[in-house]
Amino acid sequence: MSSFATRIRNSKAAKGAVIAALATAAIGLTAPTSSASYESTWQEGCRGYWYSTSGHGYCQNATGYPSYGYFATYDCNVEIDTQRYKKLSAGYVGKFDSHECTFKINKTRVYQ
Repeated sequence: MSSFATRIRNSKAAKGAVIAALATAAIGLTAPTSSASYESTWQEGCRGYWYSTSGHGYCQNATGYPSYGYFATYDCNVEIDTQRYKKLSAGYVGKFDSHECTFKINKTRVYQ
């Protein structure tokens, strides 16, 4: 009669469970975590946010009178930086521009 450990070792279901547990652990250890960084000050109601590879401009209350025009500059680690201009309405709230860097983004800056 075989021992309990031998039966488990020879069981296809047990092998599958071990492989699934190891795969889950590997994914959990290698998956990147994403947390936002942002400019410390608001520029006329707006500021830049960035994650690991993407950034965006966000306004809580656009107050850039008289033009309400904002530049968003994306500082990518490897490729050429990108700058965009958006004209917003007074009091605009929300995301107004975004950009995705190929490898890494260092920061996003919003200014008038």
